[in-house]
Amino acid sequence: MGRTAALAMALAVVVSACGQPRLSAPPAPEFTTGQRAEPTVIVDANSIGGGTELILEGDVESDAIESGPVDVDRMLTFDDAGNAAPNLGGWQAFDDSLAKRLIPSDISASVAVMIDGQVVHRAAFGERFAASGDPVETTDRFRIASISKMITAIVTMQLIADGTLTLDAPVGSALVQHLGLSSYDPDTSSITVRELLSHTAGFPQHDSIFFSNGATSCVDAATQGLAQSVSSGNGFRYSNMSYCVLGILIEAVTGKTYERVVYERLLTPLGISGMRMASTYDLGPDEVSHHPTPNRNFMETLGAAGAWNATPTDLVTIINSIDHSTPGWKALSPEMAEAMRYRFPTGLPPAGYGLGLINYDSGFGHTGTIQNTHAMVLVQPDGVTWAVTVSGEYPSDTPQLRNIVRNALVAGFATS
Repeated sequence: MGRTAALAMALAVVVSACGQPRLSAPPAPEFTTGQRAEPTVIVDANSIGGGTELILEGDVESDAIESGPVDVDRMLTFDDAGNAAPNLGGWQAFDDSLAKRLIPSDISASVAVMIDGQVVHRAAFGERFAASGDPVETTDRFRIASISKMITAIVTMQLIADGTLTLDAPVGSALVQHLGLSSYDPDTSSITVRELLSHTAGFPQHDSIFFSNGATSCVDAATQGLAQSVSSGNGFRYSNMSYCVLGILIEAVTGKTYERVVYERLLTPLGISGMRMASTYDLGPDEVSHHPTPNRNFMETLGAAGAWNATPTDLVTIINSIDHSTPGWKALSPEMAEAMRYRFPTGLPPAGYGLGLINYDSGFGHTGTIQNTHAMVLVQPDGVTWAVTVSGEYPSDTPQLRNIVRNALVAGFATS
């Protein structure tokens, strides 16, 4: 029996072994505090509805791995009839390793692991709210911070594929017109989608706008960003402004809210529900708290750059939709999915930040970091895809999650 077929047989066992959700189905979001940022288009009745960035997430020159090789085939066991099931002893050792590293340094954490397009393991650790005694479930959603950019990039590439947008055509005038700006940098008109996706549009980091109450919403942030210096052609500079602007551009060219477009084009076809963009202080059902300090509004200002909440299972499912080495529905053609890994025209080997993806020696994915939030999703060359979400401040350097997960995989499935 091939590994893919075995995984399909084991899937029902995996899901049943992952703990019971707190609610039978994801509820409609309830906003307990805070105000959601308004979209730039009219919301009709059918619409679907931290501190600073701690690292420069596109700067990924180093890819040190602390541990030895992992035997992926050991992640499943087989009985005499050839029936597959998760290797429960191995996954328990994996969980123990993660929990030892992440809890109690963090309030809560959650993980999902996929092999060849099938989710084979999920686990959750800690509490939904500090000192609450309410344990986290694998169905609980965490902030994913800048992994939101990967979602925005996939939908943007879909709009390019169907001709709604063009990768290298200027879009600045459309943005100015949609926002009704009377004051803007003249260089704004030359901004392209490729530059926004690759953080080469010339925006500064604008940390004071996004993280120091310098703006009230993503629209306000974009209005300020387009009025200040925009100097494309100066190379890569990671800036949340590029993806805040991309979310607004999606609304401008579709006439729909950004969230509705993401659901229609990506989440609903994948069978994902319950994900949402949250404001800084609201805590919906089946969501963990990230305990923001008072008087902040970074979730509102980030918008499409960093405001989504999701489970690790959601994240591996989303990134699997652009991995053509696995079966299942794909959001993009092989050519468009490959293009996401390249900052410049294809033909150059992928390295660093591409078009909404970060390339590592150990695969591709994205990280997310804001106050009390660390998250990472990674597709490894060995067919293993994983995502980890954390409520807490450890590890301070989010890409260290690669080594933490790698060590956990070795603890459970080291090559004999």
